[in-house]
Amino acid sequence: MLCMVLAAVGTSYAQENTTTNFEMHDNNAQLSEEKINETPTIMGKNPKVNETSQQAAYNDEENVKAVEPSDIEDAAVRVNKFVQENGKLPKYVRIKNSEVSMPEYLYLLTASLKGGDTIIKNVEPPENSTGSTVAGSIKLNDYLELANRVYNFIKSENRAPSYATYQGFKIRFESLVWLFTKAINFKVTNQRLPNYIDLEKLNKIGTYTIDNNNPSSTSGSAANGNSIAIKDILNAAVSLKSFIEKNQRLPTYVQVANQKINLNQFLYLMAKSINQINNGKNTPISLIEANDAPNPSGTTTGELKLTEYVQVAKNVADFIETNRRSPNYVTTSIGKVYYPTIIYAMSRILTFYKENNRLPKIVTIKGVYNQNQNTNNEISQYLVATANCQVNDPSIQALAAQLTNGLTSEWDKAKAVFNWVRDNIDYSFYYNTKYGAVGTLRYRTANCCDHAHLVVALARAAGLPARYKHGICTFSSGTYGHVWAQIYIGGTWYDADATSIRNSLGVINNWNTTTGKILGTYASLPF
Repeated sequence: MLCMVLAAVGTSYAQENTTTNFEMHDNNAQLSEEKINETPTIMGKNPKVNETSQQAAYNDEENVKAVEPSDIEDAAVRVNKFVQENGKLPKYVRIKNSEVSMPEYLYLLTASLKGGDTIIKNVEPPENSTGSTVAGSIKLNDYLELANRVYNFIKSENRAPSYATYQGFKIRFESLVWLFTKAINFKVTNQRLPNYIDLEKLNKIGTYTIDNNNPSSTSGSAANGNSIAIKDILNAAVSLKSFIEKNQRLPTYVQVANQKINLNQFLYLMAKSINQINNGKNTPISLIEANDAPNPSGTTTGELKLTEYVQVAKNVADFIETNRRSPNYVTTSIGKVYYPTIIYAMSRILTFYKENNRLPKIVTIKGVYNQNQNTNNEISQYLVATANCQVNDPSIQALAAQLTNGLTSEWDKAKAVFNWVRDNIDYSFYYNTKYGAVGTLRYRTANCCDHAHLVVALARAAGLPARYKHGICTFSSGTYGHVWAQIYIGGTWYDADATSIRNSLGVINNWNTTTGKILGTYASLPF
């Protein structure tokens, strides 16, 4: 989806990171530029064999579980580390609470590189793993083409190939898995795919133990990445605090010891760390699955003393261990504290500990957005009608009242507004504002500016402060000027980018939030 703003037209601002990584080459090595015109083969059964049953297995809802690209990236980091340490593939890797076999993992890798559906599906192992010794390097376009062929084979045959050919080489199953794993592992560190990957060291990987009965539930080694050192958690907490204070919002994920984990998982790690530090322990902490809080609420601010925030940390960790999700709020002596506020507070506690080698005596509970900057006068400007944000128009007032009827929490009201705009307004490409909030509601189509106008107008009409953000953002199709809304809830500004069905309130998935460059924040959009 393209979203351009004429005021920000330009080329990508992010220079390519040329940092190299394990066995990856981005130098100007002299490789053959000859185009491979033949269609290399992938060894396997006749695609027509048992076609009906294969299709049924693929479409069985019980066998299909969607995963995010970040889940696959996290798995690739863990598998790559396992291979480096053990010289072989793990029997499975845990993704989204599922034990994914290497054939199934290969499907996810290739789907991610191809841009296909990233779903966990049942994939049979190869009949046998055969291949030749490989040498040289494979270029970016060639390994993407190879990934495309492997993906198509698995989707057709419902099993992994024994090998795939490239320039006369037969790259065996295990080497294919490691090849694509290394590509994605490199991407995690460098925010791009490598230009070249060495092939020769792929020869050293051991043979994968094939279980034709139930490859997903085999016992033995696994790439779980299930423990994180305290020092790595401290480093990540410092980075998280810095990100929040610079961007005045929470990130979509946290990178800890070269692993991408979600905020709920990191909240758990921080809570456990605070307790261990208080008890004089320094043992690594197991990483567990944790999902979002379903209905976050709470607006309390104030101060908590050491004994209380340590107990709060224990309560949070215990809750996440039991429920495998973050709490909606945390009960304290000063009232109910919003869970994003707890994330920010714990990042500051651990940053203080890293810098002073002791826990702070008191922590101030405050919103992710700097409370000192949010005076009543400043907030009030985000509640009134502005150009193209017709808060007082009867159609805007009526819809806002309808969407928030019966809702009491700010979060629920904001979510209702956001979801309606996201789900009911089609995206169309044009520059700058064209319709404004009222016109967008009437015509039900909009670019990013007009999507933001309607979100902001409805939020303000519902009594929620809302504003515009303007930046240069990198989408899968390229880097463009972009505008989105933010809604103020419980002392924190939350992104509300309604241009993509992939986004939710507070979460942006359709562009890279880690590289976006903010150009402006407005009560009234000037273009």
